[in-house]
Amino acid sequence: MVILVRILGISIVGLGIIFMIDPKAMKTYISFWEPIKRIRSGAILSLVIGVIFLLSASQGRLPLVINIFGILAIIKGAFLLAAGQQKVRSLLGFWKQKSDKFVRFYSLVVLAFGMLLIYST
Repeated sequence: MVILVRILGISIVGLGIIFMIDPKAMKTYISFWEPIKRIRSGAILSLVIGVIFLLSASQGRLPLVINIFGILAIIKGAFLLAAGQQKVRSLLGFWKQKSDKFVRFYSLVVLAFGMLLIYST
């Protein structure tokens, strides 16, 4: 299970780097998730990732951090399933309207999150 968390951390670091280099890539990524089937798939994926985090937390260096990320992933998945399609699309639209400068700053946060995840396992 820990290897899955590390792979996810590496993927998140990769996304952070890509979004920093090309902020429009984040907007394309967000557009990918707009159809309702993909929103539901993303919700289920978040729930699965949250469970994986919770199950692997005790094997990592910083179990509290992994548990927190697991709980947040489960909350995200539950929100995406419970919220209406319009509400989720509105939230996605909010992120698509952000400036390139903001996206680059947010990419640093994504990068830090991924690095913390890798370190925690």
